[in-house]
Parts: sequence; C-alpha cells; structure tokens
Amino acid sequence: MNGFKIMLDAYKKADISEEERRRYIRIYEFLSECDDHDFCYLFDSTAFNEICMSYVRKAVARLVDNEVIDEEQARSVRNEVSALFSDMRAEEVL
Repeated sequence: MNGFKIMLDAYKKADISEEERRRYIRIYEFLSECDDHDFCYLFDSTAFNEICMSYVRKAVARLVDNEVIDEEQARSVRNEVSALFSDMRAEEVL
C-alpha cells in the first residue's frame, strides 16, 4: 500500500464536508495508481510550475532577508529555475 492509498483511506473516514471528501477521494484515487513516470508526466504538464516557482521565490526571499545572498544572486536563481522548467523534462532533472 503506497502513501496515497493510506491518505485515500483516511479521507474516506475524515470528518470534513462531503465536497472536500469527494475532491480528496478523487485526487488520491488517481494518485494511488500513478508510478514515478506518471508523476514526471504530470510535472512536465506545467500544472505545478507556478507553485514550484512560488516556493523558489519564498526561499530566495528568505535568503536575501537573512543576508545569505544578495538580490542579484536571487534573480539569478529565479531565472535559472525558470529556464530549467523550459529546458528539461522532470525525468532529466531526477
């Protein structure tokens, strides 16, 4: 049993609204059938790029705030990650 099947079982019993339960069940049923290649295809679909870039922006902002890197370095990191999304498939990065 993979982690998604465990989550699926938990959401089937969770004390949440029926709408939330329906959504979680639909998502975790799908994810529980995916393999590593499927996850790469999902990632390559660009569905998650904005979420990933938001994490990168947050991380870089923390580094700038803590004076670990300067703004020019931060911009370089953001640009490089953005270019990697365009230039490489998920399986190549892994």
